[in-house]
Order: sequence, then C-alpha cells, then structure tokens
Amino acid sequence: MKLWHQRDITQGNLAGHIWGLTWPGIISQVLFMFPNVYDTVWLGQVGRDAQAAAGLVMSTRVTMISVLMALSVASGAVVARYLGAKDQKQADLAALQAVVLMVLSAGSLGIIGILLARPLLTLAGADAVTLPLAVRYARVLFAGLIAMEMVPSVGFMLTAAGAPQVMMGMALLSTGTLLFAEPALVHRMGLEGAALALVGSNTVGMVWGLGLLVTGRAPVRLDLRNLRLDLPMMGRILRVALPAVLQRGTPNLALSYLTRLVSSYGAPTLAAWVIAKRISDFAIIPCLGLSRAAPAMVGQNLGAAQPERAARSVGLIARATTLTGVCVLGLVALFAPFVMTLFSHDAETISAGVQTLRMLSLGYLALALNYVFDGAQGGAGDTLSPMVINLLALWLIQVPLAYLLSRIANLKATGVWLALILGWILQATLMGLRFRQGQWKLKRI
Repeated sequence: MKLWHQRDITQGNLAGHIWGLTWPGIISQVLFMFPNVYDTVWLGQVGRDAQAAAGLVMSTRVTMISVLMALSVASGAVVARYLGAKDQKQADLAALQAVVLMVLSAGSLGIIGILLARPLLTLAGADAVTLPLAVRYARVLFAGLIAMEMVPSVGFMLTAAGAPQVMMGMALLSTGTLLFAEPALVHRMGLEGAALALVGSNTVGMVWGLGLLVTGRAPVRLDLRNLRLDLPMMGRILRVALPAVLQRGTPNLALSYLTRLVSSYGAPTLAAWVIAKRISDFAIIPCLGLSRAAPAMVGQNLGAAQPERAARSVGLIARATTLTGVCVLGLVALFAPFVMTLFSHDAETISAGVQTLRMLSLGYLALALNYVFDGAQGGAGDTLSPMVINLLALWLIQVPLAYLLSRIANLKATGVWLALILGWILQATLMGLRFRQGQWKLKRI
C-alpha cells in the first residue's frame, strides 16, 4: 500500500495542485531547518566558540555536498519527466541509479572530510580557538555524511516525483529523534554529542525513507533484484547534474569565502552571522515550500507535453512567494532584537546579529524568488542557465563587492551584508528574465 495520494498534476486546478505540493514541503522544510536552529541553541550552552566552530563546519560541508545537491535536482527532473509520460519502469530505474550515485558520492565525500578536516577548516577561516573545536565536530559529522545527505537528496527527488509527503515523513522522524537525542548527548558528550545527535537522527529518517522505496510504497520503487549499474541511465542523470554541480557549488564556495571574511572580524561577528543566517533560512521556509512545488509542476507537465500549463504554475508560485516573503521577513526584521536573545546571551553577538538580520531580510526575499525560478529551470532539466547566472551574480558582483566594501571601503561586516543583498537581487532578476524567455520548454532529457 502506497503512503501518498496519487495526484495527477498534469490536469485540473493549478492552485489546488500547487497547495497540495506546498504544504508538505513547508512542513518538511520546517523539520529540515529546525535541527540547525535547535543545534544552535544547544551549542549556545557549550559557548559562542562552539557556535562559531559549528558554523565553519556547516559552511565547509555545504560546499563539499554540491555534487549531492546537483544529483537531487537531476534525479528529480528525470524521474518527474518519466512519471509525467506515464513510464513507470524507466522512472523506477532512474530512481535506483540516482540512489546508487548518491550513496557513492556521500561516502566518498565523508572519507575526504574525515581525513582533511583540519586543512579544510583552516582554509575556511578557523582560528586557533575555533579550529580544534571545529575539527572535533567535523569528524563526527563527516563520518555520518551518508545519513546526513540521503534524507534531503532522496526527499527532493521524491518531491519532484509528486510525493512531498515522503520527504515530510523522513524529516519528521529525524527531527523527532533529535529533540530527545541532542539534549541528552550534549550534556553527556558536549560538542561531539551535538554532531552525533544530528547524524543519528538523520539515520532514522534515511532508513525509513529507503524502506518505503524498497517496499514499493513511494511513487518509484527500488527493486534490489535489479541492483546494477545502468550506465545509460546514469549518464542521463549526470548530464543534467554536471552543470548543476557548478550551479550549486558556486554559491556554496562563495559562502565559504564570505564566512572566512566574516570570521576575520572576531568570534562575536561570526557567531552573529551563523545565528542570523540560520534564523533567516528558517524564516523563508514557507517560500521554500512554495518553490519546491515548481520542479514537480514543470517536470511532469513537460512530460505530458503541456509547457504553457507549466509556465502558468510557476507564475502563480512566484506571486505567492513574493507575498509570503514580504510578510514573514518583515516580521523578522521588526522583532530582530527579541529573536536574537533566544539564541545568544552575549551582548556583542546580539547587537551584531540584530543589524545582520535586518539587512539580510531584503536579500532573502530576492533569494526566495530565485529558488522558484531555479526550481522551475531544474525541473525542466535546464541546469546550464542557472549555472551561468550564478557564476555572473556571485563572482562578478557578490564576492568582489564583499571584499571591496568590507576591506577597501572599510565597512567591515556591513560591507559583506550589502554585497550579499545586491548579488541576490541581481541573481533573482536574471533568473526571472531567463525563465520568461521560455527556452526551458524545448529542453529534452
């Protein structure tokens, strides 16, 4: 018995289908983002240096897992296209090959992270105080990288397949486990306990999600009797994924550089950045939930030869995202002092965090819109256009401006926030214009 309601999103009411894909996505995103916020709270019990160290590790991890982000986008696009064309056999095969690629990639990156933790974190900007803490945290996290990454990667693939409830279930189990595991392990083991709680809770979600796939209770099935390397299907997925590696990797690499830049202004500023970013990421969850509907609506409607219906759905998602983002981010900016006191008791960190939160609100609205158009292009299998736009916005605007404004203009960390805002606005503008050109409608997989 399948655990999701089969929804044919290639016909019927667009708003209803978008909402049906969005609400599980919102809950899933809340559950995915909650561990970061929860981890920040408990690391605050250890100290601000622990918060700063964890922020450096997460920045390094995000840069390294760009390949897994790309695989989740690519596999989602391929699976959605086959499901839209009512070709269940090929959809199942694509899912199996995608999972194999994800496991191999996550396992390899985990080994690299364990072996090279110290030089990677030094490169990320860890100082003499944060480096030993960050190395301890990183080695536990990278040892469990397969579990950490399979939950979002498989979940995103199944969301594009039209079953966001599966991702929601994995996230619910992971978060529920973390609620009890992290307090117990932090009190017993300190910093390593926080990392171990994240790994263990994600392992629970991963096992449950893969169990659904193997037993046929998801939109696609992993038939382990046919477990083999299908090079043509892997090639199909990788052709879509390769541009996405750069498209996902460039902002992650830029984030690592910017985190290093921010770390040079001291632990309070770095801790404020880590906290403010996690709060902002959490605040735009409703927008992310809406954006997660775009790949499924575009991929499946293109598979059913209905490109105009796909375009109308993305326009509706973009309008809803704008309205939602204005309301939520406006509240965050208004109540920034109160919000910061929930995560830190350090006066310097709170003061820097309030300014950071208020400045980032405008940029995060543009970032939310970028996610919508990015998801739509990825759902069509066009990962080349987002890659080019990311390269332009990041390396011609965001990164150079961050250095010039913070160091040359002597605006310090404020210059970094201004550069982020301008880069995100340019990125969203270019992505919107590219989508309106309509070349994605002709993309073949």
